[in-house]
Amino acid sequence: MTQQALAEQTLDDAQEQALLERIHAGELIEDMEELTPRYRAILERTLEIAAQSEVTVLTWAYTAFRVAPDIGAKVAICGTIQDEVGHAHQQGMLFERFGFDMQKVAFEADPRKYWSLPIMEFPVRNYAEFVVSQAFLDRAGRFTTWDIELNCSFAPYRRTLKKVNFEEAYHFRHGAMWTEFYYNQNDETKKLVEDAVRWIFPWGYHWYGRPDDLKGYPDQLNYKVRAWSNDTMRSKWLRSATDFADRVGLKVPAEKDKETGEYRITDMPYPMTFDAANHDWEWEETTWDRAIGNFKSGGPMRPSCYERLQREEWGDQLW
Repeated sequence: MTQQALAEQTLDDAQEQALLERIHAGELIEDMEELTPRYRAILERTLEIAAQSEVTVLTWAYTAFRVAPDIGAKVAICGTIQDEVGHAHQQGMLFERFGFDMQKVAFEADPRKYWSLPIMEFPVRNYAEFVVSQAFLDRAGRFTTWDIELNCSFAPYRRTLKKVNFEEAYHFRHGAMWTEFYYNQNDETKKLVEDAVRWIFPWGYHWYGRPDDLKGYPDQLNYKVRAWSNDTMRSKWLRSATDFADRVGLKVPAEKDKETGEYRITDMPYPMTFDAANHDWEWEETTWDRAIGNFKSGGPMRPSCYERLQREEWGDQLW
């Protein structure tokens, strides 16, 4: 390393350390000009994943139109899509302050490489599955965005997520209400809910990725872009999801220990991965490398659903 390069590296390290000291003292960063290279890179990556993943909800929710039982259900699906577009727009506007073009991120990215959870690449099979997904997975997603609103050291990101979290809370409450309704309506709809819970619940538990001891990138926590680790969010979700299931009477592979008050999974291998061909889980434990690798390969609608999105081809099934 040359003397000039060494001097530049030393200056960069000093700037990073100075910013970290401010952040750990509880100061919120407001001005874009205050961002150091590493802090900026962490925020950029977080926003890119968040904004693009919001877009992918559109192509998943669209598949629910064909199985919606009535006009009211279609309006609910339409409202969900509109909200998710708004979430992508909110985070996309912030992302553009970093010099990126959200139009390109959403509509010109390689459709084989969209960042999304594979559940968003499986078609919705019935409306009960749609509302169960809201009840459990919007609940999971809200913990990730709520953490940032409450705890992020970059003040503009906190403000961006106020609208997002208000609507995410509405989504999972809407899903919870209709999940309970269909569970108690008749034997046929009860079976649909039970089957949906069996399929959806493991996605919620796997939502947060690798456990903390296998997580290789601590910078989000170090720079306080987030305050909750993967396992912290998973624990919060498990408590909330299990309490909801117990209240309704749903059977889930989780329980609360009456002595310790802790929540734990039961009768569910972890981690496990999905069987795309059979629209199911393998229901046997696997390695995290294999699970993450399979998640990255995506579900059966990848890449066709994103190709349709980029062509703005919605077809004639909306109404």
